[in-house]
Amino acid sequence: MTAQLEAVERILTVPEDQTRWETFAPRYQALQDADLSADGVPAWLAQWSAVDADLTQARSKLSTHADLHTDDEAIQARFQAFVQDVIPGVQRAEQALTEKLLAVPGYVPAPDFALNYRRFRDAAALFREANVELGTTHEQQMSRHGVITGNQTVMLDGESVTVPQAKAKLDDPDRAARETAWRALAASNLEVSADLDALMLELIATRQQLARNADLGNFRDYTWKRLDRVDYTPADCLAFHEAVREEVVPLTTRMMADIATKLGLDTVRPWDYNRNNLLDPEGRAPLKPFTTGAELEDLAQTAFNSLDADLGARFRSMRGGLLDLESRPGKMGHAYCEYYPVENQPFVLMNVVGTGEDVRVLFHEVGHAFHGFYSGDAQPLLWNRWSPIEFVEIPSMAMEFLTLDHLGHALTPEELARYRAKQLEGVVAFLPWAAQMDAFQHWLYAEAPADLTIADLDSKWLELDRTFHPFINWDGLDEEIRAKGWQYYHIFRAPFYYIEYAMCYLAAVGIWQQARIDPAAALTNYKAALRLGSTAPNPELYRAAGVEFRFDREYIKGLMAFLGEQLA
Repeated sequence: MTAQLEAVERILTVPEDQTRWETFAPRYQALQDADLSADGVPAWLAQWSAVDADLTQARSKLSTHADLHTDDEAIQARFQAFVQDVIPGVQRAEQALTEKLLAVPGYVPAPDFALNYRRFRDAAALFREANVELGTTHEQQMSRHGVITGNQTVMLDGESVTVPQAKAKLDDPDRAARETAWRALAASNLEVSADLDALMLELIATRQQLARNADLGNFRDYTWKRLDRVDYTPADCLAFHEAVREEVVPLTTRMMADIATKLGLDTVRPWDYNRNNLLDPEGRAPLKPFTTGAELEDLAQTAFNSLDADLGARFRSMRGGLLDLESRPGKMGHAYCEYYPVENQPFVLMNVVGTGEDVRVLFHEVGHAFHGFYSGDAQPLLWNRWSPIEFVEIPSMAMEFLTLDHLGHALTPEELARYRAKQLEGVVAFLPWAAQMDAFQHWLYAEAPADLTIADLDSKWLELDRTFHPFINWDGLDEEIRAKGWQYYHIFRAPFYYIEYAMCYLAAVGIWQQARIDPAAALTNYKAALRLGSTAPNPELYRAAGVEFRFDREYIKGLMAFLGEQLA
């Protein structure tokens, strides 16, 4: 084990007593037994926040450790035991404490807690005892997705490689090499598709039962309340899908047609389209700004130092065990930022393979880390950290843009122009995918028949894919491969969490517009919005960052015009 991995393992160590409910139960009970008056609420909340922080940190570290070792049965079992033993007791204790808080006579929350007080009230109304055990089942089901996909390998050119390593081949300028990699990935995905089909049917049944237990008509209605979506409605999301279809799909189609023409391609095949990294129109090899994870860390360190001294210092503090960047067998193939609140430490997990896309993803995930750092510094109460989910991707996506002018040390001017173009193209190409993902989930949980089958899921995904990606030619290919596109991380492990990426990408473009005029002011606004944490509603958070909370057709049309000008 390398020194870096040893440091990661130390960070993720959770004492045995922190994995048992009996450790936390007395602390929650003491809060329940306390005499509570309006004057005493602030100190009582601080004690409650401290208990929740300890518990949240234990859970987060166990979860991260499990994602880094999907092939280790003992590590998986330790996390599942925590979920089964601790989480039900926590949910019941949290409900009791919430009811105690709401019953305090004469208590008026301070301005920085008013929003979360309302959320507590709404969450208490949504609580059902029947959903405690069922919620544990749901957590365990979602975790199985990581085990299934984390142990997935791809046979490519006679060699077994990880999924991220195989995906890197999709950027090869050689069309035959791309096709070979695409077919290998498709074969690997089909090998696990039956397991994912079965898991999805279990999840759908569980999720709809959670809604019924809460006296709600469907899982979409349940999720709307659980995620505190009060600033927009499902109808607004449906209008967003239509706006993307009308304003963005044509732009993406033209963009791909132009690339295909310049490359001499008669049509765009699935192996010619990677929404995260569109083909280079001049047929140049993909950018390779680094080789190892350590080199990527150095690259990012220099960029952050150039952008802002404090951001550079924050990133430097993560380089002692709070980054795990290399791809390897047995490691969950997604990328994310986790947060450990007791020490106010973020943790970034990635699977880098040496591409320019890896650079963008690292800036994205470290943007999340900055959100944790700044909100944690400014907000003592755990619930006031981070932000509503409609804002939470702005720190990450804006960082993708704010670093664009700070990569001269790693890229030549020509390479930097290519990287910048990829970033802008990526926004355009991402929005149809985001609309498709969101539209699929609205159908799945609010419109699909009660006797839903896997064939129904596949059929709906095909319908939506033809709508949002009409420029890809699938003629002569196995339709099952296309139909299984819904077998994606967020569908399994973060239901209904996807439109937020679109909202925040639009806002990130707006922040970049500011930065083109006044980079210092844009960065100041960025930090100020992060420090607000979850103490302000979405419209105020967006305004603090210098943008609007909008994702309507007119707004999208204007931003697409701006991106088109920049790309031109």
